[in-house]
Amino acid sequence: MNEYELTNARSTTWDLPALPPEADDTTFLRRACIDLAGRLPKPDEVRAFVADKTTDKRARLTNALIKELGAAEVRFQMLAEAFRVKDDAEVIAWLHKAATEDMPFAQILTYMIGERHVNHRNQGNAMRTGVEVAFSVLGEDLYCAMCHDHPYNNHTQREAYAFAACFTESGEMLLPKDYLYSDGKPGDVVKPKLLTMSRQKVPTVGPGREKHQQVAKWVTDEQSHRFATVAALRVWSSLFGMPGLMVNHTTGGVEAAPAWHEIPAEPFPLNLSSLCFGACNRSQLTWIGSDFHQASDNSQPTNTLTKEFLLCGGRIGEFQRILANTTAYNRAGIHYNTEWNGCYMAPAPHIRRLPSEVIWDALATRMSGQKMSAELPQVPTAEHPLRMLGRGTREWTDESVTPVSHELARFMMNSVMVQNACASAGDVEALFLSLIGRLPSATEQTRAQQHVAESPQTSSQDIAWALFNTTEFIVQTVIKAFCIHPCASSFDNINRAR
Repeated sequence: MNEYELTNARSTTWDLPALPPEADDTTFLRRACIDLAGRLPKPDEVRAFVADKTTDKRARLTNALIKELGAAEVRFQMLAEAFRVKDDAEVIAWLHKAATEDMPFAQILTYMIGERHVNHRNQGNAMRTGVEVAFSVLGEDLYCAMCHDHPYNNHTQREAYAFAACFTESGEMLLPKDYLYSDGKPGDVVKPKLLTMSRQKVPTVGPGREKHQQVAKWVTDEQSHRFATVAALRVWSSLFGMPGLMVNHTTGGVEAAPAWHEIPAEPFPLNLSSLCFGACNRSQLTWIGSDFHQASDNSQPTNTLTKEFLLCGGRIGEFQRILANTTAYNRAGIHYNTEWNGCYMAPAPHIRRLPSEVIWDALATRMSGQKMSAELPQVPTAEHPLRMLGRGTREWTDESVTPVSHELARFMMNSVMVQNACASAGDVEALFLSLIGRLPSATEQTRAQQHVAESPQTSSQDIAWALFNTTEFIVQTVIKAFCIHPCASSFDNINRAR
């Protein structure tokens, strides 16, 4: 991929900031371990990587990380978020297998849609199945169309009912009793019909073969390759950050969405309130709200990503490996809000907070010596810290977020879990390597030794607590704007340790 394909501005007159330099070895190592394998780098791994002077060490690292068990868990979580997997043991087991074997995404879609699993997830609610499949797999917004024709939506209410009919046992839907449009009357029977997403003629949903299977085949064969575009952009976002999304880090990030059961059973037509999904913030699209029907400044990089995804067989792990070996991924991180606001795909990873599972496992590993996030329920209880850290309810596609908030700061500074994790601390060098992925500087080493001399009984725990509360731990690259503690931009936290 060249620079034009990975970097595009809103207009030809917009001045691009200077490209960031190449990330140093420790930054790249930590980033790749987090993004690809869902873990922090190990101390011995950091030492070996820094000492390695070969030119292909980053490529060898990404090749190795993609094969780890933790990498399969990262891919599973991505699939579980996309399909809103909650408590179906059969689906969970199958998706784990698919993630471990890095199955083609088309095969995964055939299983999830063609075998009715997406319908089972919605307790047989055909309308919900239709709108979630359209959104998560095809990038089409049918939420408003459940209730009314929206002036800024590509699809009408009748089209939403026709697509939902593809997921019914009877093969039909009835227009609601308050239907107001000229293309039908309340109570009219609506036959199954696929969504129009390109200029190609839409195949007819015929009798006989299961309609779920016909939808699955059409999704994977559809000539605009929308399923591949959406999947490719979802993977891109996991490595580079959500394009075009402004996040307020002082208030905790994006607004939570209403639960499905809070939506009125019979919403009013033309209701454009906060319950109108076209206006609902949710966690925003993790893969860009672009108009795929028109040529735009966004078309070339999007098409390039789609082609690469298809060329690697639609295998998420392989596509991750390809993206991790680009020049863009190897660059130092950028602050999207201030430096690249307006750029569709910034040419370097956004400065981002650690994923919820990485924070949780970093604490759990120090307490028990083993990762624990994979053993938790897919949706922990509302009181569980993993929910506060950003794990979603799986009510919506791609709902989990990673905001920096006051709640997070209180948790990191005051929670019993962090205190217990600090109790198993080690020497200064090992703490730096295990928590923030680098050796301490000379100044940090000196100040740490001074604290050891002053408080020999608690110094190890104090230093661990201080490092847990630095910006370097909570985000993937240091940047002052992301501080979660008044002194978190440096090692000054040690002076505030218990």
